[in-house]
Amino acid sequence: MRQYSKLLLALALAVTFALSSSVAAEDMTIVSTVSASKGAPRTSTQYFTDTKVRTADGSADTIYDTVAGKMVFIDHNKKVYWETSLEEIAGAFAELRTLLEQNPILEKMLPGDAEVTVTKTGQSREIAGYACNEYVVAMGQTFVFRLWSAPGLRVSAQANQARKAFYATMGPMAGRIEKLIDKMQEVEGFPLETHFKTKIMGMDFETNSVATEVRLGPVPANAFDPPTGYKQKKSPYARK
Repeated sequence: MRQYSKLLLALALAVTFALSSSVAAEDMTIVSTVSASKGAPRTSTQYFTDTKVRTADGSADTIYDTVAGKMVFIDHNKKVYWETSLEEIAGAFAELRTLLEQNPILEKMLPGDAEVTVTKTGQSREIAGYACNEYVVAMGQTFVFRLWSAPGLRVSAQANQARKAFYATMGPMAGRIEKLIDKMQEVEGFPLETHFKTKIMGMDFETNSVATEVRLGPVPANAFDPPTGYKQKKSPYARK
């Protein structure tokens, strides 16, 4: 159950990659305060360039290289990191996906298979110095996002592909999450505040992320390097 909560929190943060930009944009760094149903609030920092994205919260980092198709996951508590690729993840989940396709009963047991709706409420407010519009994105009652998105902020189309790398790690849930995030294309701009709420398998989960600072301009190249002194471990998606 604890791992499931971590997955839901990661999903809530990853929704910020669901942008509708097809043009190049300036490099950007966003600092946010993130709070969940349990645990103390923490600071999350996201770095965006035209080809790379990194999210960091002091405990765990994720780095996406969209050109190399590589992902790096960092555990600061254990001082380890590991690398994987979309191809490796796809291979790891291929057998499970086949099993689900052959068993409709198991397929229906997965949460979140309702129609996805996107509603622009007409409300607006300022966050971190940017005018934002409110949207509600919902997949039935399973996943509900309330977003405040800044139309004046966008990331590159390449950085937007980082979201695809993320939901590929969700295995059998990937298709459902892909449908949800694809609808995020209807949200104009970049979300600076995200409220996520879900109830699955009798568990209520809620998280909030609010940007406190937006910095436009070059991101240092070493911002995408794994920490020195950390041990590299084998990818959990690697073939045995």
